[in-house]
Amino acid sequence: DTLYQNALRDYTTGKYDMSSQEFGDYVKNYPNTDLASNAQFYLGEISYQQGNYKDAITQYNLVLNNYPQSYKLSASLMKKGMAELELGMKATGIRDLKEVVRRFPGSDESRRASAKLKELGVSTTGSAHH
Repeated sequence: DTLYQNALRDYTTGKYDMSSQEFGDYVKNYPNTDLASNAQFYLGEISYQQGNYKDAITQYNLVLNNYPQSYKLSASLMKKGMAELELGMKATGIRDLKEVVRRFPGSDESRRASAKLKELGVSTTGSAHH
C-alpha cells in the first residue's frame, strides 16, 4: 500500500510530522488491514522519538487493545514500559517489562526488557532485591 510505504519511508528518514500524518490516515482509512497495527505502532514510535512519552503510551495502548494479534504486540508492550520509565512511572514500567518477559519469552523484546530490568536492579524471576 502506497500510503503505508510513504509513511514508513518518511519515518525512516526522520520526517516525523509527515509520517505521523500518513500513519494516522492509514489507521483511519484502513483499520482492518494487517498493516493497521503496524501503522498504529509507528504512531507510538514517532511520539517516543520526539520525547512525547505520554502520547506514545496512548498509541501503544491502542495497539495492545485493538490489535491483540499484532506482530507488534511485544514491541508495543516493551516500548510502553520504556515510556513509562521515562515518565518516572517506575512501578508501571517495571510491571509492563516483566509482562513482556513473561508473555514473549525468547523474543528480542524480551531480551531488551530483561536488560532494562537488570539495569534497574529488578530481578526478572519475580522477587526484587535491593
